[in-house]
Amino acid sequence: MIEFNITTYNSDKEYNGFQFYILNKGLNCGKPLENPCPNCFVCSCKNEEEKNQLYWLMFGLWQGKIFNQHLVGSVIPFIHIRHIKSTLYDALLKMEEKPEKFKSHINKVHKIEQNRLNILKQLELMKQLKRVLMLELIN
Repeated sequence: MIEFNITTYNSDKEYNGFQFYILNKGLNCGKPLENPCPNCFVCSCKNEEEKNQLYWLMFGLWQGKIFNQHLVGSVIPFIHIRHIKSTLYDALLKMEEKPEKFKSHINKVHKIEQNRLNILKQLELMKQLKRVLMLELIN
């Protein structure tokens, strides 16, 4: 079983090792992040491989809107750390039942996300190209 520790992020503390961050407020609760923000948890792992596995497992849970059932709060929804931990632990147990299927699905999700990011970059470049073309018309 992958060992992990989830704590509340503290901007005054320096985090070393293998960790990623999990958004804990708003409608994107549970979204894994590479960089911290004021409203997040820290998930610390033993090594890079386990960090990547947990990151993409969290990504899948977030994409599947698994955390939405645990949201509380009427104005700004948030999630309790215990619900993040229990949901992640339950997912890890299911993952261990079918490790090859899990790896296969995570690789596919990772590739899809990379393609999505590439498309976003291309869209931004197209937007810049339109801007340049329109500026050429004016000048």
